Amino acid sequence: MCSNLNNWPARCLLAIVCGLFCLSAISASTFYGEDFVRLGATWPEGGVHWQEVSSQTSGPADAQPFREQLQALEQRHGPYADGLAEPLTSMGRYYRQQGDHERAVALYRRAMHIVRINDGLYSDRQIPLLRELLVSYREVGDLESLDQRYEYFFRLYGNGQPPFTELRVRATIEFMRWQREALRRGVGNDKRRLLDLIDLNEQLMTALQQDVEADYSWHKQAAYSQLNNLYLLLQRYTPSIQENQLLTSRDYIGNQPAVADLEAQKVDARLRSAPAMGADVLQQLASASRLQDSTEQASVQLALGDWYFWNGRKQSSVQTYLGVVKRLRDAGREDLLEQWMGEPVELPDNGAFWQPELATGENKPVIRASYDVSSRGKLSKLQTRVVEGDEDLAHNRFRRKLSATLFRPRWVSGEPEAVTGLLREYQLLD
Repeated sequence: MCSNLNNWPARCLLAIVCGLFCLSAISASTFYGEDFVRLGATWPEGGVHWQEVSSQTSGPADAQPFREQLQALEQRHGPYADGLAEPLTSMGRYYRQQGDHERAVALYRRAMHIVRINDGLYSDRQIPLLRELLVSYREVGDLESLDQRYEYFFRLYGNGQPPFTELRVRATIEFMRWQREALRRGVGNDKRRLLDLIDLNEQLMTALQQDVEADYSWHKQAAYSQLNNLYLLLQRYTPSIQENQLLTSRDYIGNQPAVADLEAQKVDARLRSAPAMGADVLQQLASASRLQDSTEQASVQLALGDWYFWNGRKQSSVQTYLGVVKRLRDAGREDLLEQWMGEPVELPDNGAFWQPELATGENKPVIRASYDVSSRGKLSKLQTRVVEGDEDLAHNRFRRKLSATLFRPRWVSGEPEAVTGLLREYQLLD
């Protein structure tokens, strides 16, 4: 579209300015889940699934029997005997349970080394040990080591490449979820990590589309993963090309690029395409969902409506939300309609910006808020009070951020409705 220089100012500048306008509208809204959440809210995106692994791998009550077994095997078969992995793992679980993570990690790593010597570099027998290591690094807060082990975890499960199985797809989705968690926790190079993550997710979706035997659930997981990537992109970055730099085509073509490095250029390109890309991801998933039931089709439509609404495309969001209402009513699912759209919902309602603490610490402040939400998703008449914790400057910041939160309005009667007197409690996260 921009190949004709005579048309460049009229078309390309307009497109870029429109893109910047949409992005500035996004940045004006609170990134719900980053600083506070409704009390009790959780999402799989937050990474709390590791606690399930932790609870399933509790250690033995006594390490001595395994220590004796280990010594006997070493004396009989040497330091690399195949049978050493089991007692080493049990001892590692014991020490992890006792809080001695350094010793537990050393035992797990030795057990993995023995398995690789006996079974090869990519033996499946490493997987339980690798899981133990991931949990140990997380419990102790060693994010750099956790990041490195997730890279190995990803390679062990096939690098997101076909042939696909349920286990390999699930591992790839978990790896990408960790990449987002690492971004939220500030681990490593943000730009490179996020760009690589978006590219990897795109490659996975393309490969799944080419696999005629790929399960719908795999397409769904990959699509929502990419959507969360794009939410994070729009949260973390703004375009480097500012409005006051967009003068004339002569000024633009005669000067050096406004973006100094390749990574920044790629981020800029991704930012401008992100609103359309996210919509395309969900539209493709909507097409794939046609073989699913009406409830599933409606859930994809709802996510698309939220994406449109959060990106400032109000007319598109209205039409999409209307489609959700009609589909659920035609299916006789008034219960789901009430559950999903019967009251205002803070957006985005997917945990894209939410990251719970690594370990349970002191209780965070809880604030009770009363307010109205208009049919356009805007909050007004806010009243708050602290019900747990100390009242400090965080309370005022919470008020500002809650006031800037975008809500999906109530959608029960076939059109958006204002709601008054909502009473909710929120937990502050920092």
